Amino acid sequence: MTALETVDYVDADDRPVACGPRGGAAAQGLCYRVAATVCVDPARRLLVYRRSAEAAVYPGHHDILVGGCPRAGESYREAAVRELHEELGILAAPRQVLHTRCASPVGDCWLTVHLAEIPTALRVDPREIAEHFFVPPHRLLARMPSSFVPEGHRVLTRLFG
Repeated sequence: MTALETVDYVDADDRPVACGPRGGAAAQGLCYRVAATVCVDPARRLLVYRRSAEAAVYPGHHDILVGGCPRAGESYREAAVRELHEELGILAAPRQVLHTRCASPVGDCWLTVHLAEIPTALRVDPREIAEHFFVPPHRLLARMPSSFVPEGHRVLTRLFG
């Protein structure tokens, strides 16, 4: 998604109240939305990836949340499907498993987390993903990379801890 795309700004109850460019919600005292997916392969191993060094937020950090901001008027699920296609080159059927408000480096957001089974053969977008691998959840929890996106770590612990 480019910075010129319009996203919904939402209130404390996740109700759309305005639209604007990404990164602009906090200046208006509002939240933005994020749709993310935790991906597992058929063996139930988690997809872990390292964000590109050029990522605007948490460059070079590891994460399990694949996703981004829904466009204005786009549902969380529609955004999750689109982001999986854009970032991993796949079509998947994510199902919602978590909806929570959280803080981020660019302001408060509403995060909806989905879970999807995906193939191991991916066509990752190198602008987004520097490297990726699959690992059992218990092994990841036991040996976390030192540079892990904080919200990804919280979701990992909540869903698999």
